Amino acid sequence: MKTYKYLIAVEGFLFGIALFFLRLDYKGGFEQMISQRTYAAYADNYHDSIDPDDDLSIGNQVSVLMEENRDMIGFITVDGTSIDYPVVRDKTDSEGNYYYLSHNFEGMEDMSGCPFVRRSQSLDDSIITIFAHNNSNGTMFADLSLLDDESFYDSNGQIVFDTIEGRRIYEIAAVMDVDISGSDFTFWGWNNFPYVQTELDFIDQINRLSKIKRFELTTGNRYLLLVTCEYTHADGRRIAVAVRTS
Repeated sequence: MKTYKYLIAVEGFLFGIALFFLRLDYKGGFEQMISQRTYAAYADNYHDSIDPDDDLSIGNQVSVLMEENRDMIGFITVDGTSIDYPVVRDKTDSEGNYYYLSHNFEGMEDMSGCPFVRRSQSLDDSIITIFAHNNSNGTMFADLSLLDDESFYDSNGQIVFDTIEGRRIYEIAAVMDVDISGSDFTFWGWNNFPYVQTELDFIDQINRLSKIKRFELTTGNRYLLLVTCEYTHADGRRIAVAVRTS
């Protein structure tokens, strides 16, 4: 009888270990698990420290994060998703690789990375593009996959981007999945439109390439593009196109 109870205890212990490592694998391993908790703590602290209706409060808290990381430029939150992160300006390494693809907000090596804009990006630009990984554990911009569900937009679709100047609100207008090695989308790296016709060309490409389009785009907008990997193309990227509303 004692042997039987001992075997049950051992089996229970081994089953618990198996479940732990299964969960750990799902979370992307120790590194991504720790990274996920670290970013969650940043998000909780950030939202607890601001008054969402007070731009001065928001700007002050962004400034606090800038003191922790001088590359910090803002904080992004996408309704209905787990996207809730600080955003940094990238700095390339000696080989020209994007630094924040392999480093977190604290500057530590971390394959989860951190959402970033290119070094040349200005917050005054007509097009702001934010890049982040599509992590298997659902972190960074993995939740852009939720945009496939059109019912998602019944109560979601708003993007909040807080900067030192205060809060910016964007609405997702369209979603594209493109192959960057052979795509008709030619506006990679563009920050501004030199002519009205250029913006019309930009809108035309979005109209042609969008898999989901929520409303018609007109000229004179301020755009926010969220970009992550997608896997239906050889070198695919998912792009959420949003326009500033306030």
